[in-house]
Amino acid sequence: MSPSCLFALLLCLPQSEVEPEVWWPPAVESALQKAGPQAESWRRELRQAAPEQRGSWTFLLQHMPQDDVLHLNPKWVANNVHWAWQARQEAPWREQIPEIIFLNEILPYAQVNEKREDWRKDFYQRFMPRVKQCQSPGEAAQLLNRELFAELGVRYSTARKKADQSPSESIESGLASCTGLSILLADACRAVGVPARLAGIPQWVNKNGNHTWVEVWDQGWHFLGAAEPDPRGLNHTWFQGDAALAQADQPKHSIYAASYADTGIQFPLVWAPQVDWVHAVNVTARYQNKAAAEEDAWLYVKVLDSENGTRLCSPVQLQRQDGSGELREGYSKGEAFDGNDLLAFRLPRGSRWQVQAIAGNRVTPTLSLEVNFDRHVLELVLPAPSELERALQAYFLASPEERDSWQFSPQLDALLLQKEGEVRRLAWQAYRQAPEHASLRRDFEAKRVRFQKHLSPYTVKEVGSKPASGWPLFIAMHGGGGAPQEVNDSQWKIMQSYYRDQLDLEGGYLYLALRAPNNTWNGFYDNYVYPLIHNLILQFTLFAGVDPDRVFLMGYSHGGYGAFAIGPKMPDHFAAVHSSAAAPTDGESSPKTLGNTPFTYMIGEHDNAYGRLARCKAFDQEIQKLRGQRSDLYPVTMEYKAGHGHTGLPDRDKIRSMYGHRRHAAPKELHWALTDPVIRDFFWLALDQPGKGKEIQASCFDNRIELQVQGVSELALHLDGRFIDFHRPVHLQVNGGDPVHRKLQPSLLTLCRSLQRRGDPGRAGSAIWKIQIDS
Repeated sequence: MSPSCLFALLLCLPQSEVEPEVWWPPAVESALQKAGPQAESWRRELRQAAPEQRGSWTFLLQHMPQDDVLHLNPKWVANNVHWAWQARQEAPWREQIPEIIFLNEILPYAQVNEKREDWRKDFYQRFMPRVKQCQSPGEAAQLLNRELFAELGVRYSTARKKADQSPSESIESGLASCTGLSILLADACRAVGVPARLAGIPQWVNKNGNHTWVEVWDQGWHFLGAAEPDPRGLNHTWFQGDAALAQADQPKHSIYAASYADTGIQFPLVWAPQVDWVHAVNVTARYQNKAAAEEDAWLYVKVLDSENGTRLCSPVQLQRQDGSGELREGYSKGEAFDGNDLLAFRLPRGSRWQVQAIAGNRVTPTLSLEVNFDRHVLELVLPAPSELERALQAYFLASPEERDSWQFSPQLDALLLQKEGEVRRLAWQAYRQAPEHASLRRDFEAKRVRFQKHLSPYTVKEVGSKPASGWPLFIAMHGGGGAPQEVNDSQWKIMQSYYRDQLDLEGGYLYLALRAPNNTWNGFYDNYVYPLIHNLILQFTLFAGVDPDRVFLMGYSHGGYGAFAIGPKMPDHFAAVHSSAAAPTDGESSPKTLGNTPFTYMIGEHDNAYGRLARCKAFDQEIQKLRGQRSDLYPVTMEYKAGHGHTGLPDRDKIRSMYGHRRHAAPKELHWALTDPVIRDFFWLALDQPGKGKEIQASCFDNRIELQVQGVSELALHLDGRFIDFHRPVHLQVNGGDPVHRKLQPSLLTLCRSLQRRGDPGRAGSAIWKIQIDS
């Protein structure tokens, strides 16, 4: 028989069925036996799995919760495996991750018992490009913790729908518990190849409540608080002292880290105690403090607006009762913070104190306290608020969507017209409770300030006693600039004590030494600096009891250049500004804007590098020309020092001559020459589209406003009773054209929105007039 005939005959024979390959181990097949109708779908995906991913499939199915085996779509899980491997292959630190860590802390599609959903691809596409600059998983986790929550619009709140929200549930509502925030951060970490898991304690040893946070793997496990970045890095949080008290032999006081693999230990879900299929590792030993017990005790304070009411950010004072007059002060934390993140005071055992909280017109009864405890949580309840206080508090605690459609009663608008100063003060007090300040508060507690990616640490010290109106704040900027890190660090160190303490003034002050956010030549005078300085001032007026009308700016050399840029660009923020051993920068430092703010600058006779002396003299000539014969404008002085060069100027007691000034927050004459596209507000003027070369001259006298504008098509006037009489029409004339007459009405909603925009009670207007200008 020929070979061709034999082949044809073989084709006619019945074919035996080819057995599909079963590569998975018996443990996986055992799990599939319990999958019901899903079993064959699982097997189909297993057969199609790439050889290098078979270990991932084995791990997932071998440890998969029974409910997930029954109800998850196998194709959905296959997609999860694909993106987990994609992140693994692209992460710069991929060689640092052991296989078992990848399987248990990157590959799994969920953290605990949250709703299962497809978050991995979205987070990978959003954040993988950002973390590729990072050299380690720990660095990437910290970057995500800084940027993730602001980008997704999610913040901490006890008003969240449930504790164990999935990422989409938290993003949709914008609110999440510590658990929801931790799920969001841990999922984002896994999406970019950072091993991450949830950790938590069912109940603190020293206070009520549980807490959840995140652990990330970087050559070992490290912890961080979700939405609570700390500039000191990993293993630095507000709760680390509390966690150090955890007890490994007491289940409710132990710290657990979640595990996808079965460990024989159950993760105690306080929010879902009936769930017994989430596994854990007891990691208490890594957190425990092995040191001897502290000699001092800890007092934790929360301030409530009513019995069982909401937490408020409020000044708290402790006065020692031993005749020493020792005073301790701090600000309690509001609803934007974790329920166990409390104002803490470390107090000597056996000491006696009087404790009081003050919020606007509301003051708690004075409470006597003896420190005969190790740790104690004290609740202070404020007296009932007025109708106005309740309305303001409700507005600033509302969501952005609710604020957009908010209406105050006509009666409260009428009260604003009658008592503008008092209403303004109460609005400022309510604004300080707004939840959007949470990230500012965390930065304040970590002694740092940021704008976008730019971060500046600072030191701050108290000099003397706090005046009744609040602390004056002196912001000092160091020399250096375009120099190595160690040079700028040493210059910052010098500035921390450069300006001498003035202990014999009429009151005390805060002295803040600010580190430039980088080591560039213009580190203190680039476009990111001005909003960063605004945020710094806002931190201290919100949380440190600083008087907004007594903020001062000063600097030497590199810092002096900063003062020469910041002062003229935003003089409405300062009581006075001083620059030493520096000069104005062309196109950045306009003398025209200094009509109402004291500004001094000291320059040596021999300081000619980079044209410093010549530039300072030219600036002085421009000021004299602007001032003319008037003595009530342009309080600007050049302090020329014969015989001196760039260093050693006699300015170390400069705080003394600046201290007596108060900010003129509502001047009647303005000249705003814009030199950047960043600053939108200038005293009572506002532009939504600022830009270099635009210019506005404005005056407001006797209900008559005159404007001379150049390069501006629209602007807004933030007005109030300090400028105009609301009972009479206001006359407006632009560029000498025909006058326009309008009767303005003050509005509480306008005041609140102006306060939100500007973050400053002295620059918030109760009536806004928006003006279109014909070209």
